Amino acid sequence: MHQRLEQHIKQHLGEEASLPENFQALLRDVDRTYELLDQQRSDLMETLEQSARTMLERNATLTRNLESQRKSQQELSQSYEVLNATLNASNEGILVVDNDDHVVAFNDRYVELLRTSRDEVISRSGTDLFHYSCSLFSDKTKLHSQLAAIRDPGTSSFDEYKFHDGTTLEIYGHHHEVAGFIWMIRDITEVREKEATISYQAYHDSLTGLPNRVHLQQKLSEAIEEATDTHKRFALCYLDLDGFKTINDSLGHSTGDELLIEVAQRLQGVMRPGDTLARVGGDEFIVLFNHVEHHDEVLESAEHLLLRLCDPIRLGRREFVIGASMGIAIYPTDGEEVGILMRNADIAMYRAKANGKNCYHLFTPSLERIAVQRMSLETSLRKALESNALELYYQPKVCLHDIRPGMSTGHLHSFEALLRWPKSNGEFVSPESFIHIAEDAGMIGRIGFWILEQACTQAKEWYQQGYQANISINISPRQFLIPNFHLDIVRTINEIGIPTSLISVEITESLLMQDLTHARHVLEYFREHGIFIYLDDFGTGFSSLNYLKNLPVDAIKIDRTFVKDLSTSTADQAIAASIITLGKNLDMLIVAEGIETAEQADFLIRNGCDLAQGFYYGHPVSASDAEQFLHPDDLLHCNIAHRPAAK
Repeated sequence: MHQRLEQHIKQHLGEEASLPENFQALLRDVDRTYELLDQQRSDLMETLEQSARTMLERNATLTRNLESQRKSQQELSQSYEVLNATLNASNEGILVVDNDDHVVAFNDRYVELLRTSRDEVISRSGTDLFHYSCSLFSDKTKLHSQLAAIRDPGTSSFDEYKFHDGTTLEIYGHHHEVAGFIWMIRDITEVREKEATISYQAYHDSLTGLPNRVHLQQKLSEAIEEATDTHKRFALCYLDLDGFKTINDSLGHSTGDELLIEVAQRLQGVMRPGDTLARVGGDEFIVLFNHVEHHDEVLESAEHLLLRLCDPIRLGRREFVIGASMGIAIYPTDGEEVGILMRNADIAMYRAKANGKNCYHLFTPSLERIAVQRMSLETSLRKALESNALELYYQPKVCLHDIRPGMSTGHLHSFEALLRWPKSNGEFVSPESFIHIAEDAGMIGRIGFWILEQACTQAKEWYQQGYQANISINISPRQFLIPNFHLDIVRTINEIGIPTSLISVEITESLLMQDLTHARHVLEYFREHGIFIYLDDFGTGFSSLNYLKNLPVDAIKIDRTFVKDLSTSTADQAIAASIITLGKNLDMLIVAEGIETAEQADFLIRNGCDLAQGFYYGHPVSASDAEQFLHPDDLLHCNIAHRPAAK
């Protein structure tokens, strides 16, 4: 700048002119001023550059900080969303109240369980929500106790609460030093209902809803404890349905279940308040009669139970008459422990069955000895059946007059096959003492078909010798209701290879009355295949002219109870004569069994009885001894039935 000024002045003054000192001083000041300004400018530029750099750095820092803050906000928002989603995804209601009584957090499940709204929760303090919760529960004091239990930080507590409608909540409370009071609420209504269901199923019969054996044993233990303290008595009645197994086996478990439900309802209808009815087995029930003063009271209650079961039970188109056998044991006379009482009542029940069923029997010490003998007899019978130690004997039925050409008076008509169980001393175990055991123990089906096979084999042997000897077999009520047993009988006869006309069946009235529809179906099947049918023990059951008219029965057997006193009893004579007349009018053969005297035989002959069976005409004998009754002229090619056999 100094040089430019100096050149400019010389242009005006001339190149050779010299500048005055004051101009030179001025120029030097200008130079210094410009130098100073240049320095200042330089400093300013440097300052500006540094400020710009600083601003850029600050801007970059601010940008980074803003980005970091944005990310933090985003992460915080995401964390909040995760926390909120987590809280709301929980099946537990959650409420957090800080130490200043402010609601910090809660989820939708809490709002739902406490039956309120989000706005209500937001607008209330922790104390308000606490009092509101107390108002919902049946027990309003429990929540106060739980809050007191978590007053100090680090403590926890939980309890159960019931709404007035039965809903059950479990509330867990925890006091955190920083977060405050954390409440977690869970609906356990379904859990408690399932537990109650499991408990109910463990102590009740699933079919009838009655107490089961486990529940009964508890009741008995309580009854024993109470009776011991009060010196009172109670009675235990063991009840077993008569004939249920045959119905269940033949008609199926669904029908059997319906029958059991109906029986349970009937028994419950006559129970006294305070007594207990339980189902302890398939068709076994036990009644606990509490606070018994005397035996007559027990017997009267037992009679009411029996009478209630006497009315016919209708299931669909079928009608059943089912009774029960009852055994009664009384505390403390017949036992002071649960197991002993139940065993003794069971023993007495079996005595009731042996006495004819549909009755009751009180336990006595002698019955225990009988029960031991019965168990021993059942074991021995199983062994005899397995070892083929049983035998079949044959008792003849003889003609009392000419039934048809070729069958003369006094000669053999047919045989009845009778089961015999020989003892080691040469005598026999009475069938009356073991047949009912075989039925109760489930052996009668095997025994029945063993008898069938033996009878068919013997008939075949005689048939091959030229004798057409018919053999009748007895059908047990239990065997009769085995599914398709009649098909098995016909198949067995055919497999052994004899005409079906060589085998007859004998059934009882009581068997028919269990299920007339099924009985008619079975008997019609036998008739179609040429099998002769006897109605045994006629007159001893619930005789009905209607079923006698409609069922395909070929012969009526007059029971021995009406034959025994024929020579002296005018009543028995009238009954026997009426049965003979009835049978004749229905075109049936009439058979009298149990004939032991000439007087009995003469009466039956005079009144037109067709066939006779009894010791007077022949004892049951072995197959070899039975051949003495065979006469080729009488039996060869002679059909047993006076009705045409099916082809």
